[in-house]
Amino acid sequence: MKIFDDAIGEIRNFVRLHQARTFTAEFPVSWPEAGPRDIVLLPDLALELGHPDDASLCFTVWTEDERLVRDETITLIGPDIAEAGSGRLPFGKIVMVRMEPCSEDTAYERYRNMDLTRFSLSLKGYMLRATSQYMREWSRISREAVAKGFSLRNLGSSLIAALKSVDGIAAAEVLFITRSSDDVMALKETGNRAARLVQAMNKMATEMAEDCGNCEYQDVCSDASEMKALRETLARRKAG
Repeated sequence: MKIFDDAIGEIRNFVRLHQARTFTAEFPVSWPEAGPRDIVLLPDLALELGHPDDASLCFTVWTEDERLVRDETITLIGPDIAEAGSGRLPFGKIVMVRMEPCSEDTAYERYRNMDLTRFSLSLKGYMLRATSQYMREWSRISREAVAKGFSLRNLGSSLIAALKSVDGIAAAEVLFITRSSDDVMALKETGNRAARLVQAMNKMATEMAEDCGNCEYQDVCSDASEMKALRETLARRKAG
């Protein structure tokens, strides 16, 4: 599918305009796991990423074009965890994934499986505090983890490993943005368009709606041939 290829291009242009560092994900992931889920309480807290009072933006886009995803690459714009030390940082997490070729009606199921990976991460001293439907994440990192050198490379490596364990995922890379709220929110419109495409796919898959004239997603569907193909596939299945 190519519905997010333009979004990936916008992300690449954004990175080119900013001073960025790149890391190669490390496998196996060296940071210790924490069991089912680590809990970071306020007395143990060193750093928060994406606090509700700060900018936060997290979304995923995918493609089948192997040229568009730099597998196992982690890009960082802004300070890493050790450089921040304590307090709070705005947080952007943009995930780019290459899928194996699949039918239009299979892509949304793969997306759901990818999206669930963020809840499966288990890293000592890292806690995903909250997520929302508004493309936000809020996480906490403990004093002990900061003292022992926990980094966004550790987090990105764990996330990429989880993504590549999903059936049909061939490659994955992650962009982290921590420099400023303005930098985080610079990709908000790109993320909004991507989210609306995902929501439209969900509506087609779950509601089997065919009344496009009254659909709130007709603006994004009209520009994506794959969305039209998905609608036609689902309509044929409903008729048959």
